[in-house]
Parts: sequence; C-alpha cells; structure tokens
Amino acid sequence: MGAVVGEEWTRRCLVRADRRAVGFIGLALLSFAVLWLVSVWIGSKWVFVLIPLCIEFAVPGLRHFVCRRKVRRLAEDYSWHPVSVSFVPGRSRIGRQAYLETEGSDRTFLRLPEMPERAREDVRRTGKLWLAGPDDRGRTAVLTPETPFVTLGRVVIR
Repeated sequence: MGAVVGEEWTRRCLVRADRRAVGFIGLALLSFAVLWLVSVWIGSKWVFVLIPLCIEFAVPGLRHFVCRRKVRRLAEDYSWHPVSVSFVPGRSRIGRQAYLETEGSDRTFLRLPEMPERAREDVRRTGKLWLAGPDDRGRTAVLTPETPFVTLGRVVIR
C-alpha cells in the first residue's frame, strides 16, 4: 500500500463491502426460506419464532446499505489521512463493534459498529487506519490500509 489511499482503493473497498452486504442479506433470505420449508414439512408454525435470527443475519448488510451514501460523501468531502490506533482495553470487542483509541487523544474513542476479524488483525498488526472526516456530527469514514474494508465510524467522547 502506498503512502496515499486513492480513489481506486476506496472504490475497491466499497465494492467488497457491497458484496459482503449482499451475502449477509442472502443468508438471511436463505435462512427464512429454510424456516418456511421446515414449517411446511413438520406442519407447525412454531418454527417462525426463529425469525429474529433471520433478521440478525441481515443487519450487517442492511447497515452497510443505509450508511453507504454517508461513507461516499465523507470520502469525497474530506481527504484520507493516516491515524495510529490501538484497541481500547476492556472495550475492544463488544459484539462485532470495536472501540479504538487514536494516538495522542485524551478523551475520544473511535467506535466502529462492525469490524470483521480480518480487519481487526490488520489493525493489530499495523496499528494504522485511514480516516476521512470527521464531520460536524462526529461521523468518519474508516478504511484499513492492507485489507479492503471500509465502514462508517463515529468519534465518541468518553
């Protein structure tokens, strides 16, 4: 990875995120279809109590498509800049969320609503992220330098 994150890397990360989001939504639809087939096969509607599981499968994909426009706008309005980060002890993994502390900050965290394990390993190894923003509401586009991963993060004050 070069010294500057360019338009090509941003586009590649967004395409990868789109594919991952479609995969999550597809998994949710497939699991709903399986529930429907099982209910027909056993003749009971009680299997539909598992519908919240189907919704849980779809959440990461739906979150991506809701936030995609914001990520693109932040990437267009602000230039990408590298930031040294480290995981916050005790808060580094809350579900799929991640809390990161930027180097030199005294009271702020970077909260990422979703961070897969491959991106976590990249951050642990390099200690770097690229940010575009934050805007006036604290939202920032976050990009990993080696693994194609982009998401919308938020700067929060402890």
